[in-house]
Amino acid sequence: MARSIDARTRLVPMLDEIFDVVIGEIAKLVPDVVWGAVFLIAGLVTTMLGVTTFLGVAALGWSPRFGGVLTVVGVLLIAGPLVAWYR
Repeated sequence: MARSIDARTRLVPMLDEIFDVVIGEIAKLVPDVVWGAVFLIAGLVTTMLGVTTFLGVAALGWSPRFGGVLTVVGVLLIAGPLVAWYR
C-alpha cells in the first residue's frame, strides 16, 4: 500500500509540470493582442450580463448581488487589456 501512495505522490508533480508546459506553449502561440481581445470581449459580455442582472432587466433568475459581482469582474476584465495596451 505504501508503494502505491509513493507512486501517486510522484505522479502529481509530473502532471503539474506537464500542464505547465502545455499551457505555456499554448500561451506562446497566441499573440498578446489576441489574448487582449478575448479578455476585452469576455469583459464586455460579463459586464452586460452583470448590469442587466443587477437592474433586474434580465429574467435569468440570478440575484442582484451576483449581478454586482459580474459587473465588477467584467470591468476588471475590460481594464486589464486596456492598461496593458496603454503601456
